[in-house]
Amino acid sequence: MGPNSAEVVCALGVCDAIVGVSKFCVYPPELKNRPQIGGLYDPDLEKIIALRPDLLVTRGRNESIERACEQMKIPIYHDETDTLAGIETCMRDIGRLLDRPQAAEKLIVDFRGRLDAVRVRTRDKAKLRVLLTVSRQPDRLANLLTTGRGTFLDEMIEIAGGVNVFGDIDMLYPEVSTEAIVARQPQVIIELMPEVKLTAELESQMREQWRRLGSTPAVLDNRVYFLTDDNGLIPSPRYAEFVEKISRLLHPESDR
Repeated sequence: MGPNSAEVVCALGVCDAIVGVSKFCVYPPELKNRPQIGGLYDPDLEKIIALRPDLLVTRGRNESIERACEQMKIPIYHDETDTLAGIETCMRDIGRLLDRPQAAEKLIVDFRGRLDAVRVRTRDKAKLRVLLTVSRQPDRLANLLTTGRGTFLDEMIEIAGGVNVFGDIDMLYPEVSTEAIVARQPQVIIELMPEVKLTAELESQMREQWRRLGSTPAVLDNRVYFLTDDNGLIPSPRYAEFVEKISRLLHPESDR
């Protein structure tokens, strides 16, 4: 039921074992043809039961899913991937559950190796102050959600050569005010918008919103980025690719 765990199953070479997916599963493309079972907060319990799965994998908890699976004796694996270490744990656990332990260890080695390579490229670079938004109103700077301390997004910023300007907040995804953003003077602003259809007109409007906000180094230096990558918020094996991309945005000179 999580797009990240579906990617793990496919990366282990057993994509055919997936009999149903949540509406948020976007990769690999072949999963778009699988029966959809809703999402964590609006699951189609009848369809889940009708598919007769041997295992249900979910990120987060829903009491109705728990009760239904208990009644039908369907085992549940709770995917805890709030951190980069959690991504590795998920790969190892699902590899064990699907009898693919060696494939899982190879996946973990590759994942860890790519992250370590980014760390090496950026370790001597100046740490840039980064604001990362994970949700907001595209038509205005409102309902801005960012990442606090300890999430895989917070870790990604650090590995890529930055410092999370809200990394001192002990909340996974706090809502922050525009006044707080200006006070923290980010040098780079990265907006993650995987569900937004980014047209040239919309991008221009959003840049103007930031310009009207006030003086920040990111705006003055034209370092505001709008990213619609489908894996930007999905803690899957592909997340290493996204960390590499962010490192290039923060420190383009490191690839030369």
